[in-house]
Amino acid sequence: MRKLLVNIFSGIYSKFKSNKFLSGLYYSVANKNYFTSFLEQEKMIGDKVRMDAYHKGITKGVKKGDVVIDLGTGTGILSFFAAKSSPKKIYAIDHSEIINSAKKIALHNNISNIEFVNINSREFKIDEKADVIIHEQIGAFLFDENMTENITDLRDRLLKKDGKIIPGKFEVCLVPVRLKEYYRVPFISEQEIYGIKFNCFDELKNNADPGYGILYVRPEAVQTFLSEPETILKFDLETMNVQDIPLNFNFKKIITESGVCDGICFYFKIIFDKDLILDTNPLTTVTHWNIPILRTYHKEFQTGDEININFEWGNPSDISTYKWGREL
Repeated sequence: MRKLLVNIFSGIYSKFKSNKFLSGLYYSVANKNYFTSFLEQEKMIGDKVRMDAYHKGITKGVKKGDVVIDLGTGTGILSFFAAKSSPKKIYAIDHSEIINSAKKIALHNNISNIEFVNINSREFKIDEKADVIIHEQIGAFLFDENMTENITDLRDRLLKKDGKIIPGKFEVCLVPVRLKEYYRVPFISEQEIYGIKFNCFDELKNNADPGYGILYVRPEAVQTFLSEPETILKFDLETMNVQDIPLNFNFKKIITESGVCDGICFYFKIIFDKDLILDTNPLTTVTHWNIPILRTYHKEFQTGDEININFEWGNPSDISTYKWGREL
């Protein structure tokens, strides 16, 4: 019976992965439940670095008389920032029940120029075009909350031709890293505990779990970058098409810091404008976002070595499609 159930659920998951509509539906349900949690909302609004950047960016970008759409409003904090600029109307949309809390907070703070709409953004419609879209649908891998799909859908349907998206510009960076000793998680085949060896496994080839090999750490877990970071992608939500995102990246770097490579660090930059950039580089910034480490087998590198790194994603919004490698 257990084997039968495993096969059934494996088949269902495969159908989700292979069908974009079902995959989006699966994400929508999981996302809706996840962000209803006050704990997750507390982490985000308690992130001073994030909040300061968004407050400055929205204050500069939203003007008096604007029509504003706040995608995934959550507790409504971005809408409340926008409301200070006296826009004509703010549509704060969210498909989860957390929107009821946002309404309560708005009433408590006497903020009245916001219309809260409990709806999936793909179904949202308005009679007048918006001047601005504000959002923070950003996961640890930047894309893994369906940001690009949802934002470009609203942009194409409901944003004026000269409208703004805040934030709109982003960069994605990869860099080989060494973690602090306590945070290292070797693959099981690399481990030996009091003489007990586990190298009878080849987990990278045989493990089919989505996202296997990804370690999420806090920024302070990163000891050092072994080379200069590589910016693999730059894009602007105001002009991009989702299908234009490259699927494969290959680059070479010279090792500048000797040490063991524990994996490849993935981080990103959120660019509000040239003077306001929120950078999740773990060596310079601490935010609520965890830092994904794409684990690789441990290998010692020396200054001057050349390292080859490859990375691909079948769908940037689906981490189960991510693959990566590292060679000396």
